[in-house]
Amino acid sequence: MKFGILLLLVVASLAVVRSSEDHKALNEKQHSILIKSLDKDYRPCADFYRYACYKWSDQHKDNGDNYTTVPEMMNYDINMEVIEYLEKTPETDMPGFVKLVKDFYVSCTESPEFKPLDFMHWMEKEEHIKWALFTPDAAEDFVFDWTKILATFRKYGFNNMFITESRHYQEGSHFITYLKKPMYSDGFNFVFNYEIDEYNETIPLPSGTMGFHDLWKYIDPFEDKLRDIKVEEQEKPKMFKYHELPYPWMQSYLKYLMEPEVIDPNMEVGIDNMAYMKALDSLLKEYDAKVLVRYMEIRFLQDADKFNKRATKNECMTTTKSLLPMAVEWIYEQMHPEIVKEMPKIEQMFENILKNVNKSLHMDVSEYIPKEFFGKLETMHMKVGMIPQENAKDLLESYYADVKLDAHEYYRNFVKMLEFYYKLEHTHFDYKNFAEDKGFFFKTPSYNFESSIRPIYVPSMNLMILPFGLFRPPVYHEDFEDIFKQSSLATIMGMGMFDAFLSTKDFPNEDVKKLAGVIGLHAAFEVFFSSLQSEEISRYLTMFGFTSLHELKQMFFLNAIHYKCEWYSGDADIVNFATSNLSDFTEAYDCKLNNFMRMF
Repeated sequence: MKFGILLLLVVASLAVVRSSEDHKALNEKQHSILIKSLDKDYRPCADFYRYACYKWSDQHKDNGDNYTTVPEMMNYDINMEVIEYLEKTPETDMPGFVKLVKDFYVSCTESPEFKPLDFMHWMEKEEHIKWALFTPDAAEDFVFDWTKILATFRKYGFNNMFITESRHYQEGSHFITYLKKPMYSDGFNFVFNYEIDEYNETIPLPSGTMGFHDLWKYIDPFEDKLRDIKVEEQEKPKMFKYHELPYPWMQSYLKYLMEPEVIDPNMEVGIDNMAYMKALDSLLKEYDAKVLVRYMEIRFLQDADKFNKRATKNECMTTTKSLLPMAVEWIYEQMHPEIVKEMPKIEQMFENILKNVNKSLHMDVSEYIPKEFFGKLETMHMKVGMIPQENAKDLLESYYADVKLDAHEYYRNFVKMLEFYYKLEHTHFDYKNFAEDKGFFFKTPSYNFESSIRPIYVPSMNLMILPFGLFRPPVYHEDFEDIFKQSSLATIMGMGMFDAFLSTKDFPNEDVKKLAGVIGLHAAFEVFFSSLQSEEISRYLTMFGFTSLHELKQMFFLNAIHYKCEWYSGDADIVNFATSNLSDFTEAYDCKLNNFMRMF
């Protein structure tokens, strides 16, 4: 009995020692990563970004094909963990939605390269699509109706051609449909001449139809006119009943979109920009329906290029995660239960940063900061992970219940997932039996091949979502010292809050990003050092071999911007603007010149 007790005490003692050693090694490693990334050929006061990050890429040359930034590196590491989980876990132990993840991932790794002609034939066979490109002009069994084609492609995620359609549920099953001017966030997606040449070489068309080069004569000027539609933004949507819509093509489009449902003539429809719709209507009337339909099919093929099979396991898992984000999020959470235990600390960190950002913005006496900023900050909230914490497994089983994937049919799987999200957005989903935090449930993540791990801002909820994948080194670890947690995660939080203000009228995005850099970094620094006790300072100095508080502050700034490190120095201007306008940074690095440019 005594031996048993003694053994337990010895084991416990060894565990404490090992835990202490692991803790020490983990934090020393993080400090070492920062030091190895330094390039002392640059001066921190003149170019802090390159000083702190320029040698980061040297440490990761062997993985240059997998990632080029710290967020991409985190994504890669997560992907490798999830792949290992899928390969080692028996399918009998997997929930249905996890099996979907495996089927999609496996299909991506095994499928042949994407070929537009094969894809078109597959769509004909499996989805019963009849292509106008393959249809002679004189065909009597085909109606060249561009609104029908637009509605068909909308069901596969194609939602930025001419108009953008969305459905917003109010109370219960009541909804409002919105028709909006497309937001070309990355610029207008032109069809290029070389793409037409490729289609002409690889997609044989029957006689009697319009050839690709003949189509190009119409497409080129049409796209110039479409892109050049310039109108003022409308303050709020103008509301109509379906039967009151000003242009017949709007009614036709919505009728096809809602089939087989019978459309309610009193259905509410909001139009966000009447001037744009008027200009679009005039432009569309200039072109024959045969041209418009075929042009839209070419745009769909161009858009479908994102279906293209990825070359590596990492890219296949990133694609899988893009289309099944909550299922992959659930897997990662199961692998890292320690994140859930950290939630109270993370929530408190967010509240502290939010208060400090708010306080900093209220220091503005020039009234440059739009008043709406303050209103959003007052109600902004944060959630860790994209899924509810309560009954998440049951909810996800119901959420993905109708999805059927095939481990050998990648392109079919891709189309089915896009169709799934369309149906989800256009179907009332009853949450009441699943989770109390249904208001935070990220219902319809749009497709995006996102190879980075970063916060997600949901405007409709004024909500910042921090994916589970963000809580791993070099950003976060449960055993990181607070200086590492606060400098990295709190800075990311502070900067991420300003995503709520992007695309604000009369406030350029570039200014928002600069403001985010300065205030986000300032808030994280002030929250941490304002509460740091002298004994903690002494402990940190001993732990890292520092001789002054200045060195500790320098490490804070190095770790704060490490998340921004990448091969191509894309965020250098934002980081350097922030550090050159912070008196705390100026003091830490003894930057004499920066004293002339202090913001705080």
